[in-house]
Amino acid sequence: MKTSIIILTYNQLHLTKQCLKSIIKNTQQKDLEIIVIDNGSSDGTIDYLKSIPHLEIISNGKNLGFAKGCNQGLDIATGDQILFLNNDTIVTKNWLESMKSLLYSDEKIGMVGPVSNYVSGSQQIHVDYTNIDEVQDFASGYCESNAGKSRRVLRLVGFCLLVKKEVMKKIGKFDESFGYGSFEDDDLCLRALNSGYQLRVALDSFVHHHGHATFIGNQDIDIHHLYSINRKKFIDKWKVDLTYFFHSRPEIIELVPLGAKKILDIGCGAGAVGMELLNRQSCKLYGVELNSFIGSIANQHYERVDTIDVETLDLPYTPNSFDTIILADVLEHLKNPWNIIEELSVYLKPSGSLICSIPNISHAEALFPLIQGDWNYVDAGILDRTHLRFFTPKTVQTLFPQDLFEVQSQTYNYVDVDSKVKLFLNEVSYLAKKFDFSLDHLSEYTQIYQILIHAKKH
Repeated sequence: MKTSIIILTYNQLHLTKQCLKSIIKNTQQKDLEIIVIDNGSSDGTIDYLKSIPHLEIISNGKNLGFAKGCNQGLDIATGDQILFLNNDTIVTKNWLESMKSLLYSDEKIGMVGPVSNYVSGSQQIHVDYTNIDEVQDFASGYCESNAGKSRRVLRLVGFCLLVKKEVMKKIGKFDESFGYGSFEDDDLCLRALNSGYQLRVALDSFVHHHGHATFIGNQDIDIHHLYSINRKKFIDKWKVDLTYFFHSRPEIIELVPLGAKKILDIGCGAGAVGMELLNRQSCKLYGVELNSFIGSIANQHYERVDTIDVETLDLPYTPNSFDTIILADVLEHLKNPWNIIEELSVYLKPSGSLICSIPNISHAEALFPLIQGDWNYVDAGILDRTHLRFFTPKTVQTLFPQDLFEVQSQTYNYVDVDSKVKLFLNEVSYLAKKFDFSLDHLSEYTQIYQILIHAKKH
């Protein structure tokens, strides 16, 4: 089966040389075509590309952007699978073979990516090499220790992305409205998920990535401004901020017992938490999500996802059904979370676990403006305009009746506070002692952003 590798170039000739040399050295040349789209380089890149035999070259007079360039390559690609690759990469031994093996291990898998030293999300791994000369040795040891392993994800980054040609035909090409680049790969992945395909990371394929070389090489592009503009385009296109729903919440996963076999995830979003649980342990997942589109993504890997208001408690399950129920940032949105906790206990097996995350209203983000007389709701955060109930580390345990639950742990996520605000609050705490008020907890409470509870049913 033929692989078409599509590479975009825009100056940075030394990086392009590194990339192509690594491909030639570490990739079987049989059934391989390399297509290079140059977006207006002026540093000798074109002359260099012409000196390499068997390259397909498309030369644009100006920078047409990542999406447009990739689509140009896609139009002439003849491979059974397409590999989109940034020119600021160095590939390593068996990189492509490992990804291809994973891509065709299941007909449901539509896209595959490698692990790397520089990439956002779950593809990034810790590396211990300090220069380019050590990349191959590191990759060899790391990939050998992870041979045949993979991780299912909701998002793959386009710096190195292997896709079945049939998938591209079904979901369409890159959306060129994203211009120079950023979020066009998120958009493509979402379309693949929405069509029922799985995305996987090949843990035994490593690709070194310098990162943002094209943007660094083009002083006319403000990467932060471009990111902001394209993020808004992405949200406007899909009518929801999907970046929020793709976060896997490792602090929640850590609290879920390894022995939990049947898990109900209320407010499951796109199922990011559940997907990481499936990567970690053998279990069956069930979800509740008000947004039907977001829930449909989770439904690709959950047993079922119901679009219902949890406060109606019209759940399609029998008592004692679940080993664990997850409520991640849900309770603060409910009119009567105390009642919901009691009612949900019926669906937990004896000794079943309730895992909750709840924002802390006494964090400085809310407390300091309140002292100044302000209480302004926002779109996200502790003062999210959809929050109806508020709790502190001291009051949160009122949610869990002692006759029903025993709190196993109460831990925290911290978000640091501005140094001036911290100093002011410390002074307030010191002053309180002079009036026989105890505010010893103030310094810690004002830095706690989220409260994490693991409660076990009696």
